[in-house]
Amino acid sequence: MEAKSTNRKTFQLTENGQPLGELIYESIVSQKAEIKLPNSDVYEIEHIGIFDTSINVTKNGAEIAKLAMDWRGQIEFNFHDGQEFILKAKGFLGNKFIIENKNEEKLIQFDPHLNWKKFNYNYDITFNNKPQNNLLVLLGVYASNYFLASMSGAMA
Repeated sequence: MEAKSTNRKTFQLTENGQPLGELIYESIVSQKAEIKLPNSDVYEIEHIGIFDTSINVTKNGAEIAKLAMDWRGQIEFNFHDGQEFILKAKGFLGNKFIIENKNEEKLIQFDPHLNWKKFNYNYDITFNNKPQNNLLVLLGVYASNYFLASMSGAMA
């Protein structure tokens, strides 16, 4: 599975050439985005709070999940159906991201690759058991982008 940046605002999730969904940012400087899945579901992603530390995920105006960075620099995913996940940076320089469930079982790994010519990231995505939830995978791409942008800003 892979998520490729088609331009600086859009990531397409594919597996064996088959489209599985898209993550589309409002603009190249905005963190506001939407996720479109092939079944016509559309999810909106928007930062909330004074310091933009929480992220709401809504569908048709109803909140379905909340993402938040914790004090350890991990991003917590809390779905309203009770599912909980954590995205963690791994590797020597935090150059990989993994999503774990609340039992700390690794579910999905994101390996970002910077395209220096276009200055954007593509992701190779691997998993232990194939996730049935492409929304979670695309939220993982979003959270990885958020993490990379936060780290880039911190180093500037």
